[in-house]
Amino acid sequence: MELTNKAKKLMTLCEVEGLDLSALLEGAVFDSVSPGICMTEGCDHTCEVEGDQDEGHCEACGGQTVVSALILADVI
Repeated sequence: MELTNKAKKLMTLCEVEGLDLSALLEGAVFDSVSPGICMTEGCDHTCEVEGDQDEGHCEACGGQTVVSALILADVI
């Protein structure tokens, strides 16, 4: 089975944060910020964003392509 791009980016975000998926999402749900990752292929820039962010600015590639972990996991 091949993972979707969203799933791959979410797994990358977990690796970068050093957390498993449940810990990553639990922290994001109960905090005012969420880990986010750029969705551009080849760019895995991460940063903290608002939980509902789906078009955040990526400082690495310049796109409006950063998405929060909560959006990637379909929590919100």
